[in-house]
Amino acid sequence: MNIIQGHAIDLISRFERNPDLVVTDPPYAFGGSGGEHELSATVAVTLRETARLLKRGRWMLVMCAASWRSTYYMVESVRGIMDPVRIATWCKPKARTKVATAGWQWASVNVIAFRKGRSEETQPSSMLDHICESPVINGRRAELPASVADWMVAPYAVPGGLIIDPFAGSGAILLAGQRHGMEAIGFEITEAAS
Repeated sequence: MNIIQGHAIDLISRFERNPDLVVTDPPYAFGGSGGEHELSATVAVTLRETARLLKRGRWMLVMCAASWRSTYYMVESVRGIMDPVRIATWCKPKARTKVATAGWQWASVNVIAFRKGRSEETQPSSMLDHICESPVINGRRAELPASVADWMVAPYAVPGGLIIDPFAGSGAILLAGQRHGMEAIGFEITEAAS
């Protein structure tokens, strides 16, 4: 696993390899102004440039907030390059928010599976459309559990291929790629991810 420190837009613009799989959990800040607007633009540009590099017939999985606004934003980021094929959900049974919600008290994350062009490969029909798992709490941060990373990567893994995570964070997705026989490269702006 190799996490390269730096800004995702700069790193992906210089990246010369074509990945077999892209899986990422980008930061969610869609809307607002100033810093939030900059973050949203960074996510959109990075996803689009990463999608351009992805090999034809391959998959990109992108986590997003469980709102239609966030989901639509991610879909529009790669419109014309990739097709959204399905949406799955990571359900977190213990929400870490102070906001009271009507209905259920579950926090959830959408996972959009995009495909670049047609694929000769078929995905296993036993793939679950959801997983229920609590995040790993590390101080004030919540990290992606290994079980969720494996759930996302396993159906789309290409043994011997390259997986890219342009927003690598703690590296959980990259470690899942390695567990499924892939070379793993990620980008992360903060030093803490290494």
